[in-house]
Amino acid sequence: MGPATPQPTLPDPSVPKMAEGGSGEPGLDVTPLVPAGLGARLGVPVAGLLSREPLVVAATATAAEVALAMREDRQSAAIVGTDPPGIVTAGDLQARVLAEGRPPHTPVRQVMTRPVHTVPAEAPLAIAVLLMLDEGVEHVPVVRAGRIVGVITEDDVVRRQVPSPLLVVGRVRRIATRADAAGYGADLAAAAGALLADSVDPLRITAVVASLNDALTVRLLALAEAELGPPPCRYAWLAMGSQGRMEQLLAADQDTALAYADGTGDGADPEHAAGPDVAAYYAALAAQVTDGLAGAGLPRCRRGFMATSWSYPLARWRAIFQRWRDEPDARALLDAQVFLDFRRVGGELAIDVLNRPLVAARTRPGFLAAVADAAQSFNPRLGPFGRIRTDRDGTVDLKLRGTVPAVLLGRLYGLAAGTTARGTAQRLDAAEADGLLSADARESLLDAYRVLLRIRLARQLADLAAGRPMALTVPLTELSSVALRQLRAALAELRTRQRASALSHPSAR
Repeated sequence: MGPATPQPTLPDPSVPKMAEGGSGEPGLDVTPLVPAGLGARLGVPVAGLLSREPLVVAATATAAEVALAMREDRQSAAIVGTDPPGIVTAGDLQARVLAEGRPPHTPVRQVMTRPVHTVPAEAPLAIAVLLMLDEGVEHVPVVRAGRIVGVITEDDVVRRQVPSPLLVVGRVRRIATRADAAGYGADLAAAAGALLADSVDPLRITAVVASLNDALTVRLLALAEAELGPPPCRYAWLAMGSQGRMEQLLAADQDTALAYADGTGDGADPEHAAGPDVAAYYAALAAQVTDGLAGAGLPRCRRGFMATSWSYPLARWRAIFQRWRDEPDARALLDAQVFLDFRRVGGELAIDVLNRPLVAARTRPGFLAAVADAAQSFNPRLGPFGRIRTDRDGTVDLKLRGTVPAVLLGRLYGLAAGTTARGTAQRLDAAEADGLLSADARESLLDAYRVLLRIRLARQLADLAAGRPMALTVPLTELSSVALRQLRAALAELRTRQRASALSHPSAR
């Protein structure tokens, strides 16, 4: 078997949506808050990591021939010369040929992946890393002038010892006991800091943080099941709050819950209660995973929103959601809004039934009015001429007076649009599509949110570098003049959108 005929010409790849670079905040300078030595290494072009030409095989080559070629060329992937090209990896041959009992003479085109996810040769390394995370792949072909000039692998990134999310993923894979998770938080911070220093979109960074915490949670669930025995019924481990929205910063605490099947109907029958043994199993599971997350550096929720306290049969969860929707109490709903961002992270129990009360919320004016109250409760502190009002120590709380208002506005508009989306950007997209928000308003609000996330994340990294607890407040004296202007504009935009929401969604008060 020889190499295939020259590869078909590929169009120059665009950066995938889930791996776009750039902060979306031209001119924002938070350098004074970013610890020295955290970054720049994810900004190198991916072409700099390539050391050899890609292995190219014919579409008619057999799985055995491709495996032999990989071994001889010491490569873990091959480009298949179809039009457009495909890719096959050593893992594909193992999973799709050996594991499925296919014969060695199986044509490689039957087990290849196509189309391939590629990156331009001049793209920064961060783009390839994020693409690997987003698509769950370990090999990314690199394209220059329409030709695949090499393949960058997860091992290539790890060997460079770049503080990247892939190193954190590798650490999670090696966790064999809960004690092994110690130190995870430091690795996570280093990866987030490298992305921030290389100007990756803050919304992307928070999604990476959440996805890595997801991976840690799944690993801890597996360890707990191995110790406690197989689950007595299907369950769903729920991430809520910022992790549920995939917008998690480093200082976020645990916001989790647990739902499990109720009888034979997976929670459909409220009268059919699960037995005490089932509840005891999931109480133990929740305790072990919560302890493991705390040991890894994710603090316990001070308000008690954790699976150790919120573990119920699915039918009870549905009743709770319906009560919030139909009989909204403003004070209780303010505390409970963290649950509206729920997302299944682990387990096999389907939880789509919990979406129904949320989709129907747009028809409940009382519920939307209560959510509107919450969205208008946390006002950015701006004085005359846009002056930022600080506390006595010269700091401003950019969580309660910044990111929280942005999240609450996104939640309000998302519920009004009837979407099941969890992320703030996706909720605002739905609101725009439903005519509730203009394109300019959506983009302005998201830009303001990015500014606030970036400054908060930079402050958290600075605290860690100085050995201080991560604070919710930011001293204005540590911001550059450019960052201050951006911050004023962001807070003013939030205040404008709050006033607009008050007109479109009247308060229940």
